[in-house]
Amino acid sequence: MFLWSEIERSQGTYNWMWVDLNVMDWQADRLAVLATVWPFTSWDQQSCHGDDPEIQPVLWELPRRLFAPCDKAAYRDWLTALVERYDGDGVDDMPGLAYPIRHWEIANEPAMQGGHGYFFQGTSADYLELLATSASIIRTADPEALVLTGGQAGMQPEFTDFWRPVLLEAGGSFDIGNIHSIGSDASFFSAPYRAFLDSTGHADIPYWVTEALLPTMPAPGQRAPTPDQLARDTFTGFASALADGADRIFNVGPHDPTGGPGPESDAAFELLARSIGGFSSALRLSPSSTRFDLPDGTITYVLWDGSDLPADVTGEVMTTRYDGATGTADASTFRADVPTLVSVSP
Repeated sequence: MFLWSEIERSQGTYNWMWVDLNVMDWQADRLAVLATVWPFTSWDQQSCHGDDPEIQPVLWELPRRLFAPCDKAAYRDWLTALVERYDGDGVDDMPGLAYPIRHWEIANEPAMQGGHGYFFQGTSADYLELLATSASIIRTADPEALVLTGGQAGMQPEFTDFWRPVLLEAGGSFDIGNIHSIGSDASFFSAPYRAFLDSTGHADIPYWVTEALLPTMPAPGQRAPTPDQLARDTFTGFASALADGADRIFNVGPHDPTGGPGPESDAAFELLARSIGGFSSALRLSPSSTRFDLPDGTITYVLWDGSDLPADVTGEVMTTRYDGATGTADASTFRADVPTLVSVSP
């Protein structure tokens, strides 16, 4: 993680060893990196918030105070050095850097202040200033970098109330929106978050779901979903979120410390990712049907709840169920009794 508190424990002295090791490990596996900037370090917090009570951060690595930086010049110097080290321009880069880090998230879930712990202390205006300042620093250091807002923890009122004032004034301060859904929504708040961005002046801004965990708890009065149902829900939830506008979705499932939705869900996700992961466009056709256009001209439909194919699709088509079972069907009579991929060759 890209923590100011880890890299600059003492003012003016940078230690890159731990971060470099992580970056080298990720790059050895050819992983793309979304770098979260954690703009807090104890000596800086003490300088103007030493009289404020300490809090319990969500992550043990974070300091006990999480206000926006006090020493803005020190923060500028650290963030500039951080971006410069991993931007791949050949100037002050990490030795052995294989490819640049281009995506930077400014803090994480800043509206999370209390309850389960803290990720930030401050108002919407405080975070807005931090976002705008950080974006300017990052873009100065690397004009090709892209800035993400700190993940919005959901679409519940306490989170939209925090984020609305930020987004209304944040024009030009971020390149990609960012929503989280940890067991809260079947399609990860994708459609309402798109509408939220649109309503706050960001209709032209793409967005990612950088924490997506399928709901696994039973609905009131119902039994807990079976592993097979979770696999079906994975198939339809991710297809829906992508068709509703999400450019990228980070699946928390296999990494969830409580165990996640399980191996059947993981397999359904992998099948969907292999089948439509490189889509060039996505479209919601109905509440239970989506269309994905692939670069090679293939059109793949994800259908469920009895949905059929559009009338202009004719002849024999290839089908793949959520559980991996494959087959063929006549397009004119096909109905998706279970979540199914239907591929139509160019």
